[in-house]
Amino acid sequence: MDVDVVLFESLDRVLSRVAGTELSAFYETVHRENGVDLRTGVTVDAIVGEDRVEGVRLSDGSIVAVEAVVVGIGIVPSVGPLLAAGAEGGNGILVDEYCRTSVPDVYAIGDCAAFSCLHADKAVIRVESVQNANDQASCVARHICGDPVPYQAFPWFWSNQYDLRLQTAGLSIGYDETVVRGQLSDREFSVAYLKRGRIIAIDCINATKDYVYGRKLIEAGARPSPSELSKPEIQMKDILQDATSHTPA
Repeated sequence: MDVDVVLFESLDRVLSRVAGTELSAFYETVHRENGVDLRTGVTVDAIVGEDRVEGVRLSDGSIVAVEAVVVGIGIVPSVGPLLAAGAEGGNGILVDEYCRTSVPDVYAIGDCAAFSCLHADKAVIRVESVQNANDQASCVARHICGDPVPYQAFPWFWSNQYDLRLQTAGLSIGYDETVVRGQLSDREFSVAYLKRGRIIAIDCINATKDYVYGRKLIEAGARPSPSELSKPEIQMKDILQDATSHTPA
């Protein structure tokens, strides 16, 4: 669109909530290579202007002249009415394995629903994704129709930026080791997240096969060899076969 972009990130890196440092550094480099003035560790005090936006005042008092502002600061789930009606919750509405709230005959799904997530060691979390909303809707419909099946859907995500397709399988919450598979400079690589040796999530950049087999590794609760995982010349399907053959039932 031939627009000069300045991006302010209040944290010390982009994607810090959802990805490791390797992926953050990669995307920061890509954005800067595409002409984005990306500044991390910067907070905004105010948007300034009389009849229209003229600038952004930063916390250090400096003003950056701009003609338009896009604000992306996350969400707070709007659950006030349900809380007032007696539903349990706070940062979201608490639901059980069938997405039922504590209020009889009332369900909650999607971004506002906080549930014990099998894929995050049963931590109570909210998952903000299309997949989660769709699969929870199916769970509720089945329960209402007398065919109850607990919600245990596998979480997955995606993001398209420039010519890069990021596909994520699993949740990297609590990871203690990362393994990079491939070269970041090739713009086709993956980052696997391990927790006590078990693979819990994988970020794949233009690497669909890694995503497909990485997801299977995660679902199997596999403990792949980090050394093998880091070598792109070893096929992921072979790593899957080797890892699952040694995974206890």
